Amino acid sequence: MTFLWGVATSAYQIEGAPENDWTAWEAGGRLKPDAAPCGEGSGHRRRWEADLRLLPSIGANAYRYSVEWSRIEPRPGEFDARALELERRRVGVLERLGVEPVVTLSHYTHPLWFWRDGGWESRESVGRFARFAARVAEALSPRVRTWVTLNEPVVLLLGGYLAGLIPPGHRSFARSAMALEHMLTAHVEAVAAIRARDAGARALIAHNMLDFAPDRPGHAVDRHLTSEGRALYNTMLLEALATGRVRWSFPGEGRAVFRVDGLPEANDFVGVNYYSRVHLRFRGLPGRIGEFFYRDPRGRGLTQTGWEIHPEGFESVLSAAAEAGRPILVTENGVATGDDRVRRDFLREHVFVLAHARRKGLDVRGYFHWSLLDNFEWLEGLHPRFGLFEVDYATYRRRRRPSADLFAALGRELIRGAGGESSAASRT
Repeated sequence: MTFLWGVATSAYQIEGAPENDWTAWEAGGRLKPDAAPCGEGSGHRRRWEADLRLLPSIGANAYRYSVEWSRIEPRPGEFDARALELERRRVGVLERLGVEPVVTLSHYTHPLWFWRDGGWESRESVGRFARFAARVAEALSPRVRTWVTLNEPVVLLLGGYLAGLIPPGHRSFARSAMALEHMLTAHVEAVAAIRARDAGARALIAHNMLDFAPDRPGHAVDRHLTSEGRALYNTMLLEALATGRVRWSFPGEGRAVFRVDGLPEANDFVGVNYYSRVHLRFRGLPGRIGEFFYRDPRGRGLTQTGWEIHPEGFESVLSAAAEAGRPILVTENGVATGDDRVRRDFLREHVFVLAHARRKGLDVRGYFHWSLLDNFEWLEGLHPRFGLFEVDYATYRRRRRPSADLFAALGRELIRGAGGESSAASRT
């Protein structure tokens, strides 16, 4: 398998949607103060062909992107033929450009009817998601060989079912545990539907992973809380993918233990999204055992999303992901900054770590930078800038940033093999 070197986007973040759970969330004033709503995102839906033609210019041989469920299945069981045809056309253009499509089925957004019918708490969600996956696979297989079923399910559960910050806006561990079981079962059923149409299809879940540190290294309870946080956020899902056994606990909230049959067999890769490190501090307050913080101990500066730039943690999460016993795809890695020098440094440092991890024997098969374009960043609105190409939201004009040239140079050397990996990171 050729090393996949590419960029990642998600449908809603770059092209919006007429109606889904996030459009309703925004209409209800649930973004951060002064955050602009998504609208048409980066204007990609009217410019998608020109945007895809940017990919060879940055040396990308792969492109991870998502399909918007609410456009394809606007009502339960009713599929929009024009929306599916557009997805076929996208794949056709990528084929002609020599770029491997990696398709994500669910990148946070859902049709409104999905929540009206019970959402992920309902057992029926498993069949609904598998039905959607089957229809998309019917349209795109076997030209699409690699499928990401779910993007960052733990983030969705923590943000949407425990903190109430994103759709569906719940605050219940019991509900989150039900949703987790159904999401993982839905992954298994969706992969079965995809493989029924293409036996050689490859599947994975994109798992957001953080590096963790105690806020007070000498404080025993901070250290214990850090271990608990790592298990909750990182290793619970990795263990589930490897064994089918799920053990999920949230200090002070609850614990869930169950098994998902067929889960290990439904994963050809482990997807890793890595951005940052968090520091955990014990509080012991009612309803809040601990708090997390982003620190800047090395003086690199926090990003526009308030995150620490911490390339040193990249190898540790890759090593943890390898314990699941599957090859790794880095499905997202990027930085929100208005200073492209910071982006270039971020790229160099993280690719250096990636190259070092591969030389040590970690089976990393691909890297996707977030993102091709500046995009809507959920609760933060349009302010954070993640793109190798800048988007002027007044005109939707694209401007190539210097980091795009660095990305192309790093990719050329990384793909050449182990001999070129270290020189790519050190010389470019």
